[in-house]
Amino acid sequence: MNRRDFLGHTAAFALTGLALQHPSFSDDPPVKVAVVGTGGRGTDLVRKLSTIERANIVAVCDDYEPHLTRGGEAAGPQARNYLHYEEMLQKEAIDAVIVAVPLYLHYAVCRDAIHAGCDVFCEKTMCYSVAEAQELVKLVQAHNTIFQVGLQRRASAIYRQAKAMVQTGMLGDVFSIKAQWHRNGDWRRPVPVKRDHPDWQRLERKLNWRLYWPYSQGLMTELGSHQIDVANWMLGTSPARVTAFGGTDYWKDGREVFDNVYCIYEYDKQDKEGHSYTARVTYSSIQSNAFEGASELIMGTKGTLLLTERTGLFYKEGGEETVDWQGGEQDEASAAAATITSGKTLSLSNDPWAHRGKPFEIQAGSDSTRDQLISFLDNVQQKDMKTICTVENGLINTASAIMANQAIQEGRTVEFEI
Repeated sequence: MNRRDFLGHTAAFALTGLALQHPSFSDDPPVKVAVVGTGGRGTDLVRKLSTIERANIVAVCDDYEPHLTRGGEAAGPQARNYLHYEEMLQKEAIDAVIVAVPLYLHYAVCRDAIHAGCDVFCEKTMCYSVAEAQELVKLVQAHNTIFQVGLQRRASAIYRQAKAMVQTGMLGDVFSIKAQWHRNGDWRRPVPVKRDHPDWQRLERKLNWRLYWPYSQGLMTELGSHQIDVANWMLGTSPARVTAFGGTDYWKDGREVFDNVYCIYEYDKQDKEGHSYTARVTYSSIQSNAFEGASELIMGTKGTLLLTERTGLFYKEGGEETVDWQGGEQDEASAAAATITSGKTLSLSNDPWAHRGKPFEIQAGSDSTRDQLISFLDNVQQKDMKTICTVENGLINTASAIMANQAIQEGRTVEFEI
């Protein structure tokens, strides 16, 4: 078997294993879903759920009435509104709870939903602390709860194709990943009262919880957790250590969390011959310039993947314009390998960067936020605990993000530990 045929067989196998299956459950009743937290992200999840036939939104909950009203309108007239999730859990017959509250509340709401017998979808980052994440793992395992963490890139056809390409060796050995999420904005939300109003400080902290340490872990958990999860997933392991720097250097507005972070993660790896090496992941997030936006650059000895949620570009080392399982005579397995999970294929991009050679484009038009919810509902209906992002994945992700904050705050290299 030549190398092209080998990659064809292995890629086809890997893609089959990574494909998101959305079978039809026409004979099963819809999943009765409640959403706790109907701020911006929570209401977006409600809107996505309302387009999924197998979801029956029975209740929404938020302790801030403007958010609750907006979430209730998005859910529809059949959904009852609650200010307190404890009351909702007592009164409603619920199959699954979607948790989209501020980070510091994730553990408590997940814990109570599990004790109420519900399956749980928890927005990222799973927990505010590693200790909470460890306790949540124990709870999920003890109650056989179907649990999924909202790291939606794991549902993306683009990222799942990228994982298959890494897994089958198309990139060679991956020594380096560069990721960033750059934005130009203060991250603040408007407070609906004037500063001299007696409720201003309470509402300011409630609406801008991301800016204060008691409620948030800042950029690393709100943005970085997505991309560190991509690195962990692609490399197939957890980081061994991290060195990081950051501060509040631009937005001098009373916030406590950093407005910029720069991290170097190290991963202890072995190549196919069993030789040890270190893969390094650099990550930055800034709030004073949006030029590079959000993306991941996965660099291997045989090729490079540039990934965003909208598209992926694959560059062969040396600027070659064919891949091993494309062009010439193809057997059935090679042809199958050229079809990615979304039903699309790799094709030459119309907008290549000449100095890097013409890239092959991974095209997909799916909605990863909606797809992750469909996948979770599938697991609930099938009683399958193996979700696309398990509670164990969530623990690793929580520890990976928080250790960077610890490295910045303590001015030292921090070892991964859970």
